[in-house]
Amino acid sequence: MSLIAEQRSWITFAALAVIGVGWTLTWRRARRCRVDSACAAPSRLGIGLLGAATVLVLLALIWQPIIEPWALTLIRSAR
Repeated sequence: MSLIAEQRSWITFAALAVIGVGWTLTWRRARRCRVDSACAAPSRLGIGLLGAATVLVLLALIWQPIIEPWALTLIRSAR
């Protein structure tokens, strides 16, 4: 388990890269389908899932340096 935890940054950046590729492919498909009406445009579900994945990965990037210290101080002050 600690091996994976130590690689958190690399895994997060790899996920960000994969999501970036997903957005690029979705954008290309949407652009191509505007010109050629024979292809199917990207689905709303696919775009929604890409959006949710983007939010989760960005949240993972800012969790440790920004959100966690803020949340811990809030929890400590509530005691």
